[in-house]
Amino acid sequence: MRSTALAVVPATLALLVAAATPGVAAPPEPHRFVTRPDLSPPVVRIETPANGTEPGYVFLAPHGTAAQSGPMIIDDAGQPVWSEPVGDGAGLFTMDFKAQTYRGEPVLTWWQGAPHPGYGEGEYVIRDSSYRQIGTVEAGNGLRADLHEMVITPRDTALIIAYHTVQRDRPVVEGVVQEIDIATGEVLFDWRSLDHVAPEESTVPLPEDPAAPYDYIHLNSITEYSAGNLLISARHTDALYLLDRATGAVQWRLGGSRSDFAVDPDAAFARQHDARWLPDGTMSLFDNAASKPGPVSRAIVLDVDQQARTARLVRAFPHPGGGTSVSQGDHQVLPGGNSFVGWGSQPQFTEFDQNGAVALHGSFGDGMPSYRAFKLGWTGAPTEPPVAALREADGVATVFASWNGATEVRAWRILAGPAPDQLRPIADAPKTGFETAAELPAPEAFAAVEALGADGQVLARSEPAQAG
Repeated sequence: MRSTALAVVPATLALLVAAATPGVAAPPEPHRFVTRPDLSPPVVRIETPANGTEPGYVFLAPHGTAAQSGPMIIDDAGQPVWSEPVGDGAGLFTMDFKAQTYRGEPVLTWWQGAPHPGYGEGEYVIRDSSYRQIGTVEAGNGLRADLHEMVITPRDTALIIAYHTVQRDRPVVEGVVQEIDIATGEVLFDWRSLDHVAPEESTVPLPEDPAAPYDYIHLNSITEYSAGNLLISARHTDALYLLDRATGAVQWRLGGSRSDFAVDPDAAFARQHDARWLPDGTMSLFDNAASKPGPVSRAIVLDVDQQARTARLVRAFPHPGGGTSVSQGDHQVLPGGNSFVGWGSQPQFTEFDQNGAVALHGSFGDGMPSYRAFKLGWTGAPTEPPVAALREADGVATVFASWNGATEVRAWRILAGPAPDQLRPIADAPKTGFETAAELPAPEAFAAVEALGADGQVLARSEPAQAG
């Protein structure tokens, strides 16, 4: 093989990096790729470059119409690793995109369906590590799965939320928690909020129109605790509830108008999302703080003493720009202790170190929020081959290479020649972002690429591409 060096040039849409203080996101801008014109996810601007971040990829599901809606995985530099157009950002959305474990194997899951004001009706999709769909999860008992949450348990069941309108003196929207056997669809647990939490606990006013449904509780997260008991978050009561798994009874309330806990003033929260028990017994939470601009939203960790019925603040991570996330959002405590925060209605994400310093901050455009953002490990091995494109302009031939979803590619071997069956190796080019572009020493009629792994082995080869 010849050792000719190739000039690696920036991809069609280069990563935008700004050394500015994190603030308000700019309008969305879609990526444009030579090899994959069918993909146009929003460009992610890295406003604070990665410094002291933990391993993993960032998982987002932006929705809107300025760029491609749907699940996307990016690296710490903001470059896409995998994206897929799902939904139109208007009548069909995707939400709650993350990596989980099902039947002992890593999978991708997300919700897709029709949005309503504040909730959704749809189903959850399960994809394997090759991005093939291997299942769906639907709510049972005549309901549709809500967009807020699906947690796959070690039993290969799914904990999900649904919303159900009940006609009382006026229509009232109750929250429903179900456990579903993923393989069979059987409903194993069905909890209805109106049986246990009265509408009088709500902190949102009744709609002026008596015919308008009253979303009095608005559930948005579930997590299992000891003995299978469930911790749920209810935005419209400003409270967390611990549910007895056997009876469905509320064991205690944290926050809200009927709190069983003495909450320190600096630990108080409102309109919260994403309550999680942590391995050390503390609790993580995303404190929206308000449903209108004003107070600064923050990610917090609480010391919740269930015996003494007290709650105090352990640490807090305010929005770097001082903004209010009036809806959505999440807080993930990473294995090494960093905190990763999705700012919901603020189309941004931040990774904080344990001292509260910003280790990474990115934004992806006003008007295209992502309900949640996660940082998770993932190894993707797509079944579809990589794609090559060959373009010639002003006597310069450039080969473009990409492989949507492949996480193990470290370099590209460029092959070129006068015919599809006469390709020869030209050189190896390091992988740069989603799409790598490399200039050939001289124009060629055809080219292909081979994806190379960390030890130089060939992972897959593209079809030949003709100069155009």
